[in-house]
Amino acid sequence: MTGNAPIGQVVRDAVDTAPPTAWFEARLPEVAAASPVPSPCANICKIDAATDTCFGCRRTLAEIAAWSRMSDADKRVVWLQLPGRER
Repeated sequence: MTGNAPIGQVVRDAVDTAPPTAWFEARLPEVAAASPVPSPCANICKIDAATDTCFGCRRTLAEIAAWSRMSDADKRVVWLQLPGRER
């Protein structure tokens, strides 16, 4: 799901189309079984300057930067936190 944007299109400043908590929750079973663990990127890229958190995927800038180097276990920990980071 990428809001109203076609798959693969990056939408900037489209905060109103960011995935709801249910989208993250629905993907948790897939993430638990996946190897490699998929990125939660929703192709909606806007960082909240106050929290350094992306409005689309809800990851922090540090998590986004480290994602490719994280173990699958660490990625799952991040995924489990995303539903609780609701805006």
